[in-house]
Amino acid sequence: MSCRGIKVFALLFLGLGELQAQEKKAQEEVEVTLPLASASAVPEFSSKRLDLAQCVALALEQNTEIRQAKEEVKRKEGVAVEVRSALLPKVTAAGNFEYQAKELNGLLVNAGFLALDEMNWNAGVRVTQLLFDGGAALSRTRAARMSESQSMLLLRDTIDRVILEVRKNVYAVLLNRALIDVQTEAVNLKKQQLSSQQKRFQAGTVTKFNVLTADVELANNMPQLIRARNNKRVAEVQLARIMALDYPIDSGADWTPPVFVEGDLPYQPVQTDLTASLRNAVQNRSDLRAVKKEIEIQSKLFEAAQKEAFIPKITGSGGYDVIQNPGSSSFTDSFQGPVATINGTWTLFDGMLSTGRFQQLKAQIRKAEVAYEEKRRLVESDVRDAVVKMEEAKELVTSQQRNVEQSRESLRLAEARFNVGAGIQLDIINAQSNLTQAQFNELQGRFDYNVAVALLERATASPFGPKNPPAVPVSASASPKPKVNMQASAAVGLQPGQ
Repeated sequence: MSCRGIKVFALLFLGLGELQAQEKKAQEEVEVTLPLASASAVPEFSSKRLDLAQCVALALEQNTEIRQAKEEVKRKEGVAVEVRSALLPKVTAAGNFEYQAKELNGLLVNAGFLALDEMNWNAGVRVTQLLFDGGAALSRTRAARMSESQSMLLLRDTIDRVILEVRKNVYAVLLNRALIDVQTEAVNLKKQQLSSQQKRFQAGTVTKFNVLTADVELANNMPQLIRARNNKRVAEVQLARIMALDYPIDSGADWTPPVFVEGDLPYQPVQTDLTASLRNAVQNRSDLRAVKKEIEIQSKLFEAAQKEAFIPKITGSGGYDVIQNPGSSSFTDSFQGPVATINGTWTLFDGMLSTGRFQQLKAQIRKAEVAYEEKRRLVESDVRDAVVKMEEAKELVTSQQRNVEQSRESLRLAEARFNVGAGIQLDIINAQSNLTQAQFNELQGRFDYNVAVALLERATASPFGPKNPPAVPVSASASPKPKVNMQASAAVGLQPGQ
């Protein structure tokens, strides 16, 4: 073999070795990335499919505000037990033992006498009972029980408020989901129109202005679609927060919600009676009753302070004592027997302490009365606002339902006229814009009406109206939903949620 051949063989061998080294390095890099790939192989997060009633039930179980209110009820129960203990007897046991060495008795040692070691002990059991305080402890006990009842009312108010927030966010999800369908349909129509105008422009039947106009109309519809998607995402985030559900941390960029709300935005008109609603609100509203309960609590505390300041307090105690015989050095030599004492105290002058306390409690009572007056007006205002919003939304839905049908027919006629050359592009643009706006108004009216019903139920603290959407007829649900296109002969159907 020639020297040149040897060199070529060596170069090929080195190149092959370098290629194998690169392949090995590439394999090592792939092996390094394998753990990341296996970590991403975790089962995908899936949403719970819940309707409105199930969302409310889950929120009542997991909402953090409700759980805190429940713990506050338990705390008030403990306070009531603690205050009530002043009326019950107390049993205590006590004992004492004392030892003193004889060397510590200096007087006897100096006199030449040696005393014995001294031991003293005693033990006893005492039963102490409040005999009379003018009813001060009883008034404080009643105030504690009222405070416990007040915490229950605040818990009910928290539940009502959480239910309202769940319903509002569920309706917001359903609204924006329907708006996404509406805006998607509008965008698809604008895309079809743009494609049609481009083909006509290439054929020389329309001008460049028609193409630009269709392109601008398509761009003008995109912000509404983007906004509807983002509003739906925000409503899902708020709903998850209220229901105490977490998004998966590992997929931060994935906005798949923990709950997928099932159903469509309902519309079920109900009859309202303003007078009855106002009466129910004043009688049933939990937060209003809690403010009224505060007046009673402060009144009982003021009553207890008066009795404690002006009426003597008598306490009795009895028991059994065992003491060592002081005259004997035997550890077991003792005396025993029953004992009883009665103690009475009566404050004649406390340095104006009671006067300052009375002023504070009177101010607390007046403050609670003013708060109740303001709360009552606020509750009545909530009822009136909800009724007004219900009437407004009802009128809006009624008017826009007919407007949607008319807008669809107008769009169909505008497309037919344009296809036969009897109409202009502006007619189609206006008809499409009118249809989209009518659908938006009708859906917004449904949302406003459902929210107004929820607000009225919150204001009156009583069920008001149905919660579930009406049943869909079998014939309507079985038939396929037609699509809207740019052809004049296309059938037009209702959008979801209508």
